[in-house]
Amino acid sequence: MANQKHLLTFLRSLLLSLSLWGHEPLLMAAKELIPVGVVLDLKSPVGRVAESYMSMALHDFYAVNYDYHTRLALFTKDSGDGVITAASTGML
Repeated sequence: MANQKHLLTFLRSLLLSLSLWGHEPLLMAAKELIPVGVVLDLKSPVGRVAESYMSMALHDFYAVNYDYHTRLALFTKDSGDGVITAASTGML
């Protein structure tokens, strides 16, 4: 049983080191951050899925293109009942 724990620990550390091999540190500071406002109806299933997909797409893009220094930051706002009212309030 003890040998299995050591083997699992070794395999985990091996997989982690292989996944990070050749990549720059994950805590690399971005040179330029571009804020992007996103207005969605977060009470609807479509709005929640859209927010999730946009977040995953950004994460996947920067995982592949880790050397990009310009980063997008999504600022999501719930539209509530009116998209125009939500968009006109601004995103801070």
